Amino acid sequence: MKNLRMILMLLVLLLLTMEQVHGFDCEQAKTSVHSCTSFLVGDDAEPSTTCCDGIKLIKSSVTTVDERRAACECIKNWASNIPNIKEDLAISLPKRCGVDIGFPITPNMNCNDIP
Repeated sequence: MKNLRMILMLLVLLLLTMEQVHGFDCEQAKTSVHSCTSFLVGDDAEPSTTCCDGIKLIKSSVTTVDERRAACECIKNWASNIPNIKEDLAISLPKRCGVDIGFPITPNMNCNDIP
């Protein structure tokens, strides 16, 4: 019986740890897409590999509606602080990286509309 309790406790701890690892972290997301800035203002013709890796990281960390909405708000706020951002490039960024993150990257997105 003690072994069973110990195994159950370890499983619960493992699940809690996994949930934290896979959850959305806004600061990490902003850091991971910082390299996208030169593309978003039109200095680079295509997003860099590092930029696309950041977009893919966001995709992998948003598995629920609440996480997608949180990611949307985070990236929306980040994008709104980029001077001279070209909205058409921002909207096209996930597709150019071959990723559907579930929402467009744009300072004007209504994140509550995300299903």
